[in-house]
Amino acid sequence: MRIFLFILLSVVFAAVTPVWGQDEAQDAAESAAIDEAPFDNSTLREDGQIIAFVGRKVFVRKDERPSVITETDENGEDTVYIIMDSRYKARYEILDLVTGDYAGETIDFHAYDHYGTPRFSKSGNILIFIHDGPDSRVHSKYNYYEVHRTTDGDWAACGDDYYSHDPDDKANNAPLEPIPFLEPVTLNIPSIMHKITDYFEEGEVVTDTERAEVQSEIDADNEKLMDILSTPIWKREGDTATCLLGGRVDDLYEYENQTRFLPEKREDVCEARHEDELESLGDDWKAKRALREDCKALLKIQNLP
Repeated sequence: MRIFLFILLSVVFAAVTPVWGQDEAQDAAESAAIDEAPFDNSTLREDGQIIAFVGRKVFVRKDERPSVITETDENGEDTVYIIMDSRYKARYEILDLVTGDYAGETIDFHAYDHYGTPRFSKSGNILIFIHDGPDSRVHSKYNYYEVHRTTDGDWAACGDDYYSHDPDDKANNAPLEPIPFLEPVTLNIPSIMHKITDYFEEGEVVTDTERAEVQSEIDADNEKLMDILSTPIWKREGDTATCLLGGRVDDLYEYENQTRFLPEKREDVCEARHEDELESLGDDWKAKRALREDCKALLKIQNLP
């Protein structure tokens, strides 16, 4: 599971004051109609596919459900499942379809998140990945990019999520190239720096030792942020950082496909192909892991599935 450090970076644009008129009123009416349509994330696909698209939020709402589920088998024995992730209903307008067999202008899907409201819902235009089938459409957990228009009509994300998370892990870097963003993608540096007031409530009694320990952690985190906001990805001028490098949506999808979606498919293929062998190995987890890894390595060499 990847938890992106780059989600801390808030992209700041110049404010545009809308002029309310007939076209805007019609757009608002159409948006309300889209919002009110019944939620439906079902699909007729049985084989499953990835739908990747650039989209804009219509709504993201928590889907209330029990936190504990009890299932009774045919022998009358109960199994209790504790639900760790919250589920959300999401509807997005599709601005550009990157890959997948889908013709609708909007799409409904479920999103599961352990930490609360999905972070993607707090971004503007995003590149997002949906597992379509079997039976339903579900967001590829925690997997999205905030994207921006380019001067040549494409979409691109700023920076490299793996670089942001671990600058020393060069093997997993996403594709990077100079991006001609239509509008400058800028960041107000002081707005993202950690402060001591973020960690203690006003009036909270704190010892000098506790304060010093927290300040040391804050200084280390801020130093990491400044390392991220550096050349060649970012250009810093005073309190402003401007993004120079990023990845285009087609390249980002291909990157995700090679590093995430194909490995997941190979895992499923190997589980089905070696089901009996895996079961016969019982609790020998090392042997099971070796069998799975050998199978996945062979599929990768064969460029399958």
